[in-house]
Amino acid sequence: MRPALRDDIIETARRLFNEKSYGSVSMRNISEALHISVGNLTYYFRKKQDILRAIMEKNFQNTAFTEEVQSFRQFDELLRRMLESLSVNAFYFRDPSVYGLNEGGSQDVNALYEIMLRALLSLEKRGLLTGLSCGKKRESIVRVLMLSHLGWIQQSPAFCSANQLSEKEFLEAHWVILKPYFTEAGREEYEKLGE
Repeated sequence: MRPALRDDIIETARRLFNEKSYGSVSMRNISEALHISVGNLTYYFRKKQDILRAIMEKNFQNTAFTEEVQSFRQFDELLRRMLESLSVNAFYFRDPSVYGLNEGGSQDVNALYEIMLRALLSLEKRGLLTGLSCGKKRESIVRVLMLSHLGWIQQSPAFCSANQLSEKEFLEAHWVILKPYFTEAGREEYEKLGE
């Protein structure tokens, strides 16, 4: 199997899915965009759903969400990588029926939830946040943040543009939610974040 062609298939399919939607793109569309036969395409991926899974596997491998968050700067970077992951794969997150097609799709969303949960717990252990040791409160905040990510990526240009948040505004909204839980050290570190 030629890895370069496999990667080209994944990236071409991702681009087409984002441009037209997953449901509007056929295997023939993908093969035509790559100037290869459908037979050649199916040598690498038997069906479109296999391409979908490969896109998401590659996304999670490339996003590097594994390091422990020990500062607000690292948390801010984690949020930026999460938003980048959503933007690059907008087709996937804009249509719940698509991630329903992906075996492990709910595991992907749960993995992101767990990453965010661990990050907040780590920030509390580092003395930057307080009052989140109650599991229900921390889980509720994570749930609101993760649901807001889906809402942010699902913003449509057809929706009133005055209500759309830029990535910068959306990142700031995360901090607004967390500010009531800042310790004194957290407030000081947050002030340095803008520098």
